[in-house]
Amino acid sequence: MPMLACIHYVSWVVPIDGGKHQCLYCRETVTKKDIYPKFEDLGLDYQTRWDRHEKGEVAAPAPAKQDASTSGR
Repeated sequence: MPMLACIHYVSWVVPIDGGKHQCLYCRETVTKKDIYPKFEDLGLDYQTRWDRHEKGEVAAPAPAKQDASTSGR
């Protein structure tokens, strides 16, 4: 059951089948206008991945951050 006051924080939102996105916290299907921070305030990389998923394209995963303790070995 959806919560009444979920803010759908962007880190809780994941892509699901059919080009849609779902909030992991409340399990509600969300759109660009439902998420926080605003879609327009997110980086171009995030916006591109969101748009490609909505179009049904296979989007590349977000680049992994390299751990400083393992770099250069």
